[in-house]
Amino acid sequence: MRQNTKASYGSVARSLHWLTALIILSNIALGLWAERIPLEQMALKVQVFSFHKTLGLAALVVALVRIGWALTQTRPAPVHPERRLETLLAEAVHWTLYGSMVLVPVTGWIEHAATDGFAPILWPLGQGLPLVPKSPALAMVMAQVHHVFAFLLIGSVVLHVAGAIKHAVIDRDGVLGRMTRGVPAGRGVAARHALP
Repeated sequence: MRQNTKASYGSVARSLHWLTALIILSNIALGLWAERIPLEQMALKVQVFSFHKTLGLAALVVALVRIGWALTQTRPAPVHPERRLETLLAEAVHWTLYGSMVLVPVTGWIEHAATDGFAPILWPLGQGLPLVPKSPALAMVMAQVHHVFAFLLIGSVVLHVAGAIKHAVIDRDGVLGRMTRGVPAGRGVAARHALP
């Protein structure tokens, strides 16, 4: 099933979720590695940063497609609506993830466009951005903002994974199955499965 339901995620939402996860985790690793490469290995540092920037733009495209798809779909209902604080926290982490999935690559792209000639994006569409001047001051500000949102993204991913593990190991309520196999979870589902 391609579409979401009130109790499960469809194949498109699941595919976009796991593609986003793969790109983000890979790019976090690339970014952290690039930062730690010593200046004595400048050629390698430039190459890794180029891959990081290029993958960042891919992450932005996938994130926008994912958000667009999510806005047109039924959203599976919370499995435990009576746990209001937990549901609110999950919602906050969800929107923080969405926001940072967009803001991390956008701020990185602005930083790149404001800088002259370091680690090009590996694509044929140019290195600049309309309305973004070459400005070391702007590049420095965007670099700082990029780092803040990157660590917000990392924190959100950690909380998201922790929540998924809690649902799988402690609650055993089928929430993880909604995103891995598209099986239903939520009100009435556990009771139906419990029937002989």
